[in-house]
Amino acid sequence: MAIKRISEEEFYDYNVIKNPMASVLGNEVSWFSEKDNNLLATIIKDRIDNDWGYVILLKEPNGEYRATEVEASFETKEIAESKVLEKLEELVLSGKYVEELYEDDNEIKESTQNIIITDINEEVKKYFKKHPEKLYDLSPRKFEELVASILEDMGLDIQLTKATRDGGTDIIASVKNALTSLLNLVECKRYAPDNKVGVDIIRNVAGVHTLKNPAKSIIITTSSFTKDAKEIAKELETKIDLKDYEDLKIWLNKY
Repeated sequence: MAIKRISEEEFYDYNVIKNPMASVLGNEVSWFSEKDNNLLATIIKDRIDNDWGYVILLKEPNGEYRATEVEASFETKEIAESKVLEKLEELVLSGKYVEELYEDDNEIKESTQNIIITDINEEVKKYFKKHPEKLYDLSPRKFEELVASILEDMGLDIQLTKATRDGGTDIIASVKNALTSLLNLVECKRYAPDNKVGVDIIRNVAGVHTLKNPAKSIIITTSSFTKDAKEIAKELETKIDLKDYEDLKIWLNKY
């Protein structure tokens, strides 16, 4: 394992697409590589809160690098660099950087949830249409599956990512036709009504969006969003869309 500090020029010599949106979120100040396992990392200073974060990127089979780990809200650059080096070592040693699509429902233990659902079907969605408050009784994973099923009914091609991954994407939703193919990234948050989605989630999703460059990133929650979160999302409204409990009820009313 050989993690080394590199220059910005060396970082972008890899197949990393620099998105203009990045300058809205923060400034990249340092860069790292771990060539043996095709990992890159960059340290970012947030332009709004003046704190620090990092993004770790993984090389895909097509040769492009995409974000696989995003963390924020560190007080200093030194702390952020220390944390990203620790995380790179952890990923290499654990092999976590090798990701797979979620396929086996039996991998996830859900004995603590109040509603036991083995399959998201039409009857399940009709039930939540009548009882939307029961969404809060779903496990976070089953909420992701419900959202994926609703989006699929809207005509999108859906990939549900593995339940254990962490990188600002729960669902990959694509629109494909004879003319074009548009990729959307979806992050789901099954939160209690009084637990609003805050700025950190918006910034993490925005950071992943900057590096993956989809058509749109969408955050969907059973709760709502803080005022600050809405303000930041408004600055990025061409890139990020917010959907809350009221939007979910509108979607469910179609069943």
